[in-house]
Amino acid sequence: MVAGVITRLVGWAVSVFYDVERSGPDLPPGPVLVTANHPNALVDPLVLFRTGGRPSRPLAKAPLFDQALVGTVLKGLGGLPVYRRQDDPALMHLNDRTFDAAIAALGRGEAVQIYPEGQSHSEPSLAPLRTGAARIALQAEASGGWNLGLRIQPVGLTYTRKHRFRGRVLAVFGEPFAVVGWREAYEADPRESARALTEEIARRLMRITLNLDHPDEAELVEVAERLYSRERRMARPRERVAMAERLPRLQTFAEGLRWVREADPGAFAALKRSVQRYQRMLTFFGAHEGDVPRRYRPIAVAAYALRQALLLVVVLPMAVLGVGVWLVPAVTTRLLAPRFRPELDQVATYKIGVAVLAFPLWLLLIVGAVAVAVSPVWALVSLGALPVLGLAAVAWRDRQARVREDLRVFLRVLRHPSGRDRLAEQREQLAAEFDRLYELWGVSDSRTP
Repeated sequence: MVAGVITRLVGWAVSVFYDVERSGPDLPPGPVLVTANHPNALVDPLVLFRTGGRPSRPLAKAPLFDQALVGTVLKGLGGLPVYRRQDDPALMHLNDRTFDAAIAALGRGEAVQIYPEGQSHSEPSLAPLRTGAARIALQAEASGGWNLGLRIQPVGLTYTRKHRFRGRVLAVFGEPFAVVGWREAYEADPRESARALTEEIARRLMRITLNLDHPDEAELVEVAERLYSRERRMARPRERVAMAERLPRLQTFAEGLRWVREADPGAFAALKRSVQRYQRMLTFFGAHEGDVPRRYRPIAVAAYALRQALLLVVVLPMAVLGVGVWLVPAVTTRLLAPRFRPELDQVATYKIGVAVLAFPLWLLLIVGAVAVAVSPVWALVSLGALPVLGLAAVAWRDRQARVREDLRVFLRVLRHPSGRDRLAEQREQLAAEFDRLYELWGVSDSRTP
């Protein structure tokens, strides 16, 4: 019950900090080993708590269990410590105890999270996987006489602006697969079977994550997909497309651009310059999401303006109250989290960690003050109303940011119609070039962006 409460609490916290999406099947019943990539430190387990559909016990590096806030949460969730050589080589032998605990949890039909890359990182692709996940899975199934029914479910986590409040994260749940199929290989050679199963986990994770060769190619792939999907009418110009819809196209562009770079470095360099030039034009028009429309229809513009204005005005009073009520913990989180000097993949962890402590304490302080100054009844009303006001402030912030960007693009198009026309021409040329390169790539039509 404690794990369920904590799972809901931290899952709710991560859904406030991020715009969370999920796709794919839920975690199946019975024993399941969740294997995920690890781009965002302790936020990754929080996303799985939010999207998994059932509690799961996380494996996390041992030093985290000694921290007051994080350690308490991990222990409440039934977390299992992993002892790494870089933390303390003298404690590595304790991993045997952790493996036994994970195997026992799976034997009881529980779900266990593990991150086979072994450490959080901000690299643009998967790191080589370690064999720990495979060894746990094989030993658990063997301990159950190969009748346990253990399945492995890969989960791919993809973030945009992962260190920023209201960034986006997509959790793609791959198809779970049974471990029993590795019985013969395990009984013949446990070490080789663990290596083979690790390779299978890696293959499945590669299918549901975005992997790039170089960090500076992220923007290239992002802009290429944006302009192509708008030019080929897969999305409307100013539409904010769901990450679940974009990911397969982003993966295709990443693979295609990798092929171009290897097959013809000169053509790749020219294409990169063209896409970067297009991105500079988008920046000039203020289009950080979506693209610039070829034309605006007056009736559609008027309807959009009226609808958004009404929504913003209706929510505004609650949003203002929400900002006023929650300003102190919000400022505290913003000022305090950077003082820990976190790495990029740890920024969101510290922000959410401080917020999980600051916001509930502030809520209890206000509720207690209302109970003393007014009445216990009004304290209960405050307990339910204040979080709603905070969510209203977050919703209003998101909407006004989108409307403001749409308005900025619209006004700059009015002032620079010739620039809009040049952008449309560039978009058409680049889309045609992508189609030409795709034909040269020589892959099946089913992989068309």
